[in-house]
Amino acid sequence: MNNAMQRSYSRGFSTILALFGLVYTLGAAFMLFAWSGLQSYDPLTWPSNSLPFFALVFLLGSLGALGGWKRKKWGVYALVGTWILSGVLRLVFLPSAPLPTKNSFLALLLIIAFFLLLLPEWQRLE
Repeated sequence: MNNAMQRSYSRGFSTILALFGLVYTLGAAFMLFAWSGLQSYDPLTWPSNSLPFFALVFLLGSLGALGGWKRKKWGVYALVGTWILSGVLRLVFLPSAPLPTKNSFLALLLIIAFFLLLLPEWQRLE
């Protein structure tokens, strides 16, 4: 193994990957518990027929974060795929619901931060 592969991720990129892994895992658990009836939820925010689809997206996001942590490019592709799938599912299940501007801005800011932190690491991913 060469020195470039042994070098750890930057602190910012490690933090954001850990954050994604935690949020996606908790989100998957929430969706599965809500779908099974063990967890209450707001049906206006999460229609009951969307819960299994969002649970699957959250599980894929957890796997993507794990893949990114293990220095695999497919992990990054999986994360990007989950962001696209989340947007599509939101449009399918809640087409008329307004999306708060603040939430959209924060999500976009997080994605921009992820890619800015990813740029120096991309060459070291397999």
